[in-house]
Amino acid sequence: MDRPTDNWPRMTLAAGPVEVSPRTLRAMARPVVYHYDPAFIATFERTTRLLQRVFRTEYDAVIMQAEAVLGLEAAAASLIAPGDKVLNLVSGVFGKWFEGFIRRYGGEPVELAVPYHEAIAPEAVREALRRTPGIKYLSVVHSETPSGTINPVREIGAVAREFGVLTIVDTVSGLGGEVLSPEEWGMDVAVAGPQKCLGGPPGLSLLTVSPAAWAAMEGRESPLRGSFLSILDWKSAWLEQRRFPYTPSVSEIYALEATLEQALEEGIERFAARHQTIAAACRAGVRALELELWPAQEAIAASCVTAVRTPDGLDEARLRATMRERYGVTISGGYGDLLGKVFRLGHMGPAAHPTLLAAQLAILERALADVGHPVRFGAGVGAAMEAVAGWNDALALPPA
Repeated sequence: MDRPTDNWPRMTLAAGPVEVSPRTLRAMARPVVYHYDPAFIATFERTTRLLQRVFRTEYDAVIMQAEAVLGLEAAAASLIAPGDKVLNLVSGVFGKWFEGFIRRYGGEPVELAVPYHEAIAPEAVREALRRTPGIKYLSVVHSETPSGTINPVREIGAVAREFGVLTIVDTVSGLGGEVLSPEEWGMDVAVAGPQKCLGGPPGLSLLTVSPAAWAAMEGRESPLRGSFLSILDWKSAWLEQRRFPYTPSVSEIYALEATLEQALEEGIERFAARHQTIAAACRAGVRALELELWPAQEAIAASCVTAVRTPDGLDEARLRATMRERYGVTISGGYGDLLGKVFRLGHMGPAAHPTLLAAQLAILERALADVGHPVRFGAGVGAAMEAVAGWNDALALPPA
């Protein structure tokens, strides 16, 4: 008899999309209405304001109606004109991948790269800008999900401002994992996704745009208009006229509204602290299992996922398959150039909690033993639970 193909996982603890809360699922089940119905206009307005509050910004917020990759390409398409020099910071798969957008829209990429387990140093950015005059834009990934690393975007943004360079920041998995602000961090176009730390479903691009970035888009010789990629179309249609350039994703807006409300009710500082606490506990558990973390330094480890270097002799694909097929737990493997080199333990959104972390590490221990890797049972779970001493759901507070 053939095995069923619809055996859903018991826990999705991957690198995103993540499991969403019952409240968000209920919101998605609300009636689909005409997008110009007053009720939906009010919902879209409210959701946009909520997004500004989560970003902690007064900059304009734009919600584009496709997965966050659209927002990243839209930033390139709307800003970069032929011949523009773009300093592209590469510390991982997605940093390198953005070069394709730079070239597609006629930009000249200037690469500043480090190994994919390291982070970009702000002083190296300053030196690159001194060495190469005429750079107009800087592109950087805040949270490199494939590597489980973060870049010091706040410090990099300050350097970019010194040189009058506008920034394009991929914070798809960063928003919610750290307390940030586009104004404070020097982010001219910031692009996030709801399906990572925020704990919502995929399908939308969440942007904030600085006045300088709007001016740059409008000041191009041929501003991008009449395109699904045009951020300016959202400015002229939604921000200025309360019209839509095309039909918005009604049910996904409902879900986003609920997702942002839950983050704000928890408090952004507390929300980010929860992610950072669980990430640190996960790393403690990994080390206790005598596994090696992929990030070169603890200080650059991300809050979204814990990337683990694949031990010699271990088939990480078999490990992941064992966790999924035998125990119903989905984690992520490496991506792009890191395929086979790492596996990743996700702890985003509702999964950033001691209960789910304990379950994930327990099943990791069991699966490691199943595939023949030596394990001291309880070591990883014990170290992680020691690291969350003081947690108290009744107070809705992670440990200080």
